[in-house]
Amino acid sequence: MIELTKEQGRELNGEGVRVIDPNTKRDYVLISEDAYERIQTLLAPGRIPVVEQQALLHAAGLRAGWNDPEMNVYDSEEAGEQGS
Repeated sequence: MIELTKEQGRELNGEGVRVIDPNTKRDYVLISEDAYERIQTLLAPGRIPVVEQQALLHAAGLRAGWNDPEMNVYDSEEAGEQGS
């Protein structure tokens, strides 16, 4: 991921920003992630939006019992492994 400089960030106004790659001279349009997701649903109708994917994954996790208090032992084991 590319992080914008403060100066570049000031140029963002909530709409698409046109940029040029000085090496290739190719033009690009920088848009917000929200706008990108909306465009993707238009261009790829079968694609599930990220927010909907997250909701489906969360629901699947709940059905699988990931919210069961007995599963907390796995969280503590992972924390112990990271300290090793």
